Amino acid sequence: MYANKQCVVRTNKVAPVIIKDCREEFQQFLEFNEPIVKGSLADGMPEHPLIKGKYFVVQDANDADDVLQTFKATNAPNFHQAGSSYPVFASGQPTVNGLNKVLSQLICDGYSEILVLNLRSEPVLFQRVDEDYVPYSVRHQEQVHNMVGMGDIKESCDHIEACIRKEIVSLASMEDEFVFYFYENLNKLQQEPHMRKVEYEEDILLSAEVYAREAFSNQIIRYDRICLPEMGIPTEEMVDQFLSHFKDKPAFLDKNSHAFPAVYLISHSGGRRSAIMMVMSCLIYAHKRGSLKETCSYKMSEHNPDYVEGEYKAVQELVSHLKDGNLIKQQVDWVIDHCSELINLRRCIANHKRKLEAAVASNNSVRNGRAQECLSSLETYTFLISFNAYLRDQMPNNLSWSYNKWLHRNPEVNRLISQLDFSELCAPPSLLSKQKRFLVSDDYIGLDVLSSQMDVKVSNFRRLMGLPVYGMAQPTRNGLFKVVNHLLHHKQGYTYVVMVNLRSDYVLEIDDVTYHVRETSDMSEPVPSLCITGRELEVSHVMISLRYTLHFDDDIRDSDPQVYLDTADPPVDRELVSIFTPEELYEQQRLSTLDLHYRRLPLHYDHGLREKEFDAIQNLIFEYMKEAGSWTDNSHAFVFHCRTGKSRTSLAMAVVGLLFYHMAGFPYGANADEEERVSCPNAKYTKGEFLVSEISNYSSFLHYKLHRHIHLCHDKDNVSLKRKFQCYWVLVCVCVLQAKSASNSADRRQLNRLSHDYLERYLYLILFNAYLHMEKSGGFARPFSQWMMEVAAPAGVYELLDNLGFFLLEQGVSEFSRLKNRLLDRRHKLPFTGHFV
Repeated sequence: MYANKQCVVRTNKVAPVIIKDCREEFQQFLEFNEPIVKGSLADGMPEHPLIKGKYFVVQDANDADDVLQTFKATNAPNFHQAGSSYPVFASGQPTVNGLNKVLSQLICDGYSEILVLNLRSEPVLFQRVDEDYVPYSVRHQEQVHNMVGMGDIKESCDHIEACIRKEIVSLASMEDEFVFYFYENLNKLQQEPHMRKVEYEEDILLSAEVYAREAFSNQIIRYDRICLPEMGIPTEEMVDQFLSHFKDKPAFLDKNSHAFPAVYLISHSGGRRSAIMMVMSCLIYAHKRGSLKETCSYKMSEHNPDYVEGEYKAVQELVSHLKDGNLIKQQVDWVIDHCSELINLRRCIANHKRKLEAAVASNNSVRNGRAQECLSSLETYTFLISFNAYLRDQMPNNLSWSYNKWLHRNPEVNRLISQLDFSELCAPPSLLSKQKRFLVSDDYIGLDVLSSQMDVKVSNFRRLMGLPVYGMAQPTRNGLFKVVNHLLHHKQGYTYVVMVNLRSDYVLEIDDVTYHVRETSDMSEPVPSLCITGRELEVSHVMISLRYTLHFDDDIRDSDPQVYLDTADPPVDRELVSIFTPEELYEQQRLSTLDLHYRRLPLHYDHGLREKEFDAIQNLIFEYMKEAGSWTDNSHAFVFHCRTGKSRTSLAMAVVGLLFYHMAGFPYGANADEEERVSCPNAKYTKGEFLVSEISNYSSFLHYKLHRHIHLCHDKDNVSLKRKFQCYWVLVCVCVLQAKSASNSADRRQLNRLSHDYLERYLYLILFNAYLHMEKSGGFARPFSQWMMEVAAPAGVYELLDNLGFFLLEQGVSEFSRLKNRLLDRRHKLPFTGHFV
């Protein structure tokens, strides 16, 4: 570092001694634990030390970012107001003098209170340049044009900025003239970098110091930092942090008071992040003033949507769920248009959609990037609609509920916002013929763990002991014939057989082998359908079957279709003789067996049920068990099947088993004094009691009796499974332990999510059992989904579901403790196929 600077350096074990010009001697103490890394921004440019070994320090904004050309007048890029009547302002990052100018102007305009919100999650430092302090941010050496977000709460961001300043001062002190290297304009590298003197910490200011100075000097100014991500939406905690500034002063929410602060929002360039909070602030102000429309004749067109007006499928689903949904959306649109001087948060979705659909021929990385931009902007729009629904519900009560609590009382909103991509609904069947997708055999080596193929030609066929409830894997024509005849034989004594298909993916039977569809970019899982009902799914099967048959017709095909018998092997040619959809398969069997009934009830996730899916299973059983004596006469056999006959089938059997036990009576083992004694180390874990002990602390009705009923029902299933499939509560323990010992982060993350999914599934079964206990006397007049909203939600169940964890088995809180994170990670991520709806 001191080479060729006329210095004599003597190293020792403590710190190097530097003798400069034979007159001055000092000892340099370095506080770096890591070695100092040097780098240059481009070839031929000077090398210099990097922050944290990988970051450059770059000036925040340049002329290209200042679209509204306000920097010269205010030293704040893109300074603007929402409309002309809203006391809401926004800008990009101002300099220290610029911040003072803006706040002074707002005070001169007569605002008696000013709320300054710093929305940046990236570290920002202010370095003295001439008579001002100019904002700089750190940029990664591989992506110098992108911001680097380092914190999600105010305290962590402030701490990171302080650490970076300390490192800059230390690195500058190693230079002869106490200088550090700053970049002003990345578009004019021939003039970079600029060496500026940084001798003391006072030469660089932190964000907290800049804003606190203004708040301290004038008591009408309040300051806070809400660390919004550069992409994505505010978390529930961030929304409540924002709302707290209005709740602290009830006059801000009182319709009879004129008090309202001037809200000044600051982000990097005054764009997306500022626009989100600007719309939120204006919605609060408009609800307080009563300036929003209260009637609406506007309705979205499901079959001919106007995408410029935000009529996407996800928006339609959310609006149809919310009370006065069309009005809520129109109110948001009206406010967005008043805050659109820099960016229109609704119409930008259509712009991203056009770019995405124009990039179909581009490579995967380009398409994925465009798709992510579409989803991010659509997520922002749906979030604003849900936020307005919250305000409409809670403003009359002065926001007595937090936004987080409101979401817990409206859990379907979280689910709808988590499912934004409905492009699969428009995926063309030609993807199969173009070999972008392939048919993969349902059967594979090791599928039939119960060896039932030898008896009924179907894998994993079994019965829930003592009940007319059966489960199996996907049957073929031959297997279906065997199962139906086995159940209708006089030895079994059934009069009717009800076959329930639980699959949510695409299925075809070709020449007595069933196949499902997989994407070439991800052959690990079947392609799920987004069809809501079984009828919609059956229609989609017909379309695929017709397209597949036509493309490989003898008159036009060049070769036989290729299918995978095993994904570990290459595809093989298969000659087409016959092709059936699932419904056609059962219709063929009904020609010889009129006592067979077929129902399609798609479950959309392997390891859990939605509230509406519990309703659907219960309604299906009641449809066939209308007579009081039908619960004990065993006239109907219910056979559930999914692709493998394992997870979804076992879960449906457990739900139906609980229903039968409540209607026909529980067998021996359901009461405390009948429970089997277990004498082994850590028995409470293998019995699942550790889960109940954590769960039951939250809700008084989740007692041990309900827990034992779940175990009893699953034990009856496991007798036939012969320990091949583990019980739900054992799976939870196994996943937690496997996640701890996983060799890589990807496996650890997947197992961690699965363990939380299994715990959620187990809790839902206990809740469904509680519902059956409480609602039986009323004849189940209200469905499970309604009971969850009216009984379980006020008892704090959704707070529990949003804070799941294994507090006795692991340290720290997992990201999958949050319900929304689990929902987002369950989505099967498919490449874009042509239409964003």
